[in-house]
Amino acid sequence: MTLHQPNDIIAQRYRIVTTLGQGGMGITYEAEDLINYQRVALKTVSFQQAKDWKILELFEREAKVIANLHHPQIPKYLNYFYIDTEQDRCFYLIRELVRGNSLANGVKKGWHPTEIQVKNIAIQILNILSYLHQLNPPIIHRDIKPENIILQPDCQVFLVDFGAVKDIYRQTMSLSGTFVGTIGYMPPEQLRGQAYYASDLYSLGATLLYLLTHRSPDELPQKRMKIDFRSCVKISPEFMNWLDVILEPIWEDRFQSATAALNVLSNKSENIYIYDDYSVVKSTHQKPEGSEVTLKKTSSSLIINIPSVASSKSGKILLCCMAVAFCLINLFVFNLLLSPSFNYNTDIIGAMIGLLIGNLVYSPLLKLGFGNYIKIAKNKFFINWNFWFFSRTITAQTKHIKKVHLDQNLLNLFISNPNSELATNITFYLLKPRKEYRFGYILSQQEQKWLFAEIKDFLEQLKAQESLKKLQ
Repeated sequence: MTLHQPNDIIAQRYRIVTTLGQGGMGITYEAEDLINYQRVALKTVSFQQAKDWKILELFEREAKVIANLHHPQIPKYLNYFYIDTEQDRCFYLIRELVRGNSLANGVKKGWHPTEIQVKNIAIQILNILSYLHQLNPPIIHRDIKPENIILQPDCQVFLVDFGAVKDIYRQTMSLSGTFVGTIGYMPPEQLRGQAYYASDLYSLGATLLYLLTHRSPDELPQKRMKIDFRSCVKISPEFMNWLDVILEPIWEDRFQSATAALNVLSNKSENIYIYDDYSVVKSTHQKPEGSEVTLKKTSSSLIINIPSVASSKSGKILLCCMAVAFCLINLFVFNLLLSPSFNYNTDIIGAMIGLLIGNLVYSPLLKLGFGNYIKIAKNKFFINWNFWFFSRTITAQTKHIKKVHLDQNLLNLFISNPNSELATNITFYLLKPRKEYRFGYILSQQEQKWLFAEIKDFLEQLKAQESLKKLQ
């Protein structure tokens, strides 16, 4: 039932032109502003017709939220007011009118987008979500679906309907008192009344599936609580794997930010590989060519293995050969210095040459024995140092990491590439205990910079997850 008919005048200013849509959160009309004669979108909800008082709360929240949003692909807020009558109170939200069709209407009209078009829509929505999630406080939309994305003729999209947003102030429940969202596009955690950055990403993935299959995601087959869409779409393996991650039923297994999802989709980072229904996002930053360092990164842990050359079979053989050579050289120097025919001028020079040769053997020998194993998880992290036959491990709480930095180190000057402009290592600075832990002595600068960037990104990701938990 509509509240208004064409040509009705609202608040002596807005003339109703036509009805644009109707849903559980109210009716939206196209209207004309009689002051400037601009067309606007007028959304209204009636206290009397509201099936649940939560509708009014969500409607008011939408007005407050979009009044503070400033993004070229989010309709501009224009006005908000209510009108009392003898029988009712009606609330009105006026926003910029966006021309175009919703993705849902496009599909109903027979539109079959290509993979390139679908990816373009995904990239645009991810850019909008990056903006929303980085606000203070962050905004989680919670109702991304084909009806709430408007596609214009120039292929630009707009994200609309912010009635279900979650902000820092409270946890909004649904009209039935349990959740907010739309079945089929809503991730499992929203059924429990929880929402994270990754929740919007799941809804976006479900929306993209609708564009590719013309079927609601809840109509697609499922396997172990996950949408089994691979047999239903014909897209590139890279895009398939990307969707696989974004549609993980457990929110920790998805991309943890819109920016991370955008980087992979835009080929700004390495591809995603799926192992045994378990998603692993490979290095976000480019791994130096020829590096033997292995890095495994998930949403909850980062594992780095820096193997020593001596740990391999060939390395052990080389280690033994170099040890023998080192002993022979030092024996030669020792005998030379104790020789009864010792000559100060000639034999000292010979000794210095012997020591220099010994150092050239000793430095790579030392370097062959170094290795590290680092694991950083949500609660704890540990670093293991291996040096020949010796090993040391420390464990600390991840929350006590103050910062991670690339530092110069004198030891590295002796065991690193002598042609390197700046000998460095990676350092963890801890608040409790107040200590510094270094690793990566044997790595090249390119490897150190790569690992440093990965560690820094992962720690920032953990902080973002922790701040989101505080909003729940």
